[in-house]
Amino acid sequence: MRIYVINLARRKDRRASMERQAEAAGIRLDFCEAVDAATAPMDMLRSLAQPGPLGTLSDGDLCCTLSHRKVWRMIADGDAPYAAVLEDDVALAEDAGAFLASDDWIPQGTKLIKLERFGNRRHKVVMEPAVAGFGGRRLRRIRSKYVGAAGYVISREAAEMMWQATESVRLPVDHLLFNPNGSPLFGRLEPLAFEPALMQQGVNAESDIHGFRLKGRTGDLAYWWRETVRGYYELRLVPLFAALLMTGRAELVKPSFDGGRLAPVESRRDEKEKTRTAA
Repeated sequence: MRIYVINLARRKDRRASMERQAEAAGIRLDFCEAVDAATAPMDMLRSLAQPGPLGTLSDGDLCCTLSHRKVWRMIADGDAPYAAVLEDDVALAEDAGAFLASDDWIPQGTKLIKLERFGNRRHKVVMEPAVAGFGGRRLRRIRSKYVGAAGYVISREAAEMMWQATESVRLPVDHLLFNPNGSPLFGRLEPLAFEPALMQQGVNAESDIHGFRLKGRTGDLAYWWRETVRGYYELRLVPLFAALLMTGRAELVKPSFDGGRLAPVESRRDEKEKTRTAA
């Protein structure tokens, strides 16, 4: 499985950090130069951003989304059924290389798998029971918002769908992928997530796009209207989540990150061999 890392050309320090982690994990990385809001032709690129559930994207979020879009085109043009997409400020678990080296472990029909932990310590996510297990890690379907796009696996078909759907951009990339509250694509992607996660973003690294977001927090009427719309989208699926929890079809999970080495990965070939031997 190819592993694409989105990296700002000016952040050679982050590239070096990812290269060190890759060497320790025994994997090979393909670096893709990110669209940099500090140097990109923003007057032209802003025409691609359209108002959405979270308002109009900041320059930083727009460029981040366009950076992922570049990688989706590469994956869609390739011949591999799956590829991994990482941002350059993630810390990998010790066993991450075993998952990133191959796609044999991915359940059939899967389109998108979230690899990273995201959110504060109070954050909880509605998740369905595990569809697969690998030692202490589980793959579970996400039902509520679990944003962050610093690490995920995507199928070639889903990458093509995402590329076509983002000719204009109404949501940041992580909300497009992992937020059912506003994303029109979430239901088609049916994302799974690792629990505990395989990686975590922002370890000893400051966000390059946070400053662009702060510029949009003006406190004027437009800002408060945007926050009102955001609140509506945040709350509109609460009855669905409540029904899933009350009927036992899902549970609230506090996302975690285990950087230690857990049990080995079992591939689909391993499972077929077990079945054949048992028979």
